[in-house]
Amino acid sequence: MTTFKSFRRIVLACLLALILIIRILPFGGELYATCLYPYISYGLSFISSFCPWSLEEILVCCFAALLILYPLIAFFCRRKHILLGELEILLWIVIWFYVGWGCNYFRDSFYERLMIYPTDYKKETFHSFLDDFTDNLNKSYTENTQIDKQHVMENIKSIFQGIPVGYGLTKPEPFQKPKDLLFNELYSQVGVLGYMGPFMSESQLNLELSDLEYPFTYAHELSHLLGVSSEAEANFWAFSVCSKSDIPPVRYSAYHGLLAYVAQNAKVALTEDEYENWMKTINPSILEDSKKTSSFWESRKNPELNEMQNFIYNIFLKSNNFKDGMQNYSQVIGMIIAVRESQREPLRRQGRALSVKQ
Repeated sequence: MTTFKSFRRIVLACLLALILIIRILPFGGELYATCLYPYISYGLSFISSFCPWSLEEILVCCFAALLILYPLIAFFCRRKHILLGELEILLWIVIWFYVGWGCNYFRDSFYERLMIYPTDYKKETFHSFLDDFTDNLNKSYTENTQIDKQHVMENIKSIFQGIPVGYGLTKPEPFQKPKDLLFNELYSQVGVLGYMGPFMSESQLNLELSDLEYPFTYAHELSHLLGVSSEAEANFWAFSVCSKSDIPPVRYSAYHGLLAYVAQNAKVALTEDEYENWMKTINPSILEDSKKTSSFWESRKNPELNEMQNFIYNIFLKSNNFKDGMQNYSQVIGMIIAVRESQREPLRRQGRALSVKQ
């Protein structure tokens, strides 16, 4: 027993050291994401595909129960070093998180992987982007937003398959399908539309998503499963992929999903009159759809729980190389503009172009 305990703790120390090395080495995160994660993700996703329920939530519940019950069990069994045992359990959970997916937080940035330069704010550049976005947004509008979810998933996966390997995303597998949330009511109350499960490589989607929201949210969570850690980059790929779909509701979902972030940036970049004039150029039906979506989720939120969840997640992001925390979501606009500018001005590229047809 003592030999096993020693061996277990040596393995624990080695894995913690590996995670630390991946975090501090300049190429460590990218090496993990491109050489290790595809195989880890494949294996975990394949195992979890046999369970119709969210193994992620079941595991988290088991972890919580173990951390709560272990001190009691150890006390009644008269075991020594109870706190040390509790710490070891916690460290194994942390290791599973980082080895299973979390080391993607330490990979190269979006700009480094696409070999393009971020753009400084220029009024004329933002106005050009805003005009193009608004025009395409209005063109994408469709009154009929009903979708066949299975068909949509296959369509989005096929577009992800076409993204060049050099951009650092793994390829989606046929058995990787989103799971329903066991505690859906709780997630709605904190405003979570979906999340990527790092322990079993599962995507989870809120059961209350409308057909209009489903494609963008699914593509966002799928990009996390494919190795994207940045929320802004997940939004970028969700928009990029869905906007290339040949299914009208999916294209509309792309622009509908991005509209809130565009409006958030426009409110800062434009004067009050300019902002109001821009809003008048958007199809009123689109604004009505956006208002309905926002109102629905606001009605489902529990303000106290939502604020607590945002606070905790903000700290979590900042501790994992995202110094802007929750603001990272809205940085998607800068990414889209940088890609547009790299296509217009080849000298802005570091060495790789991103074709809009990929």
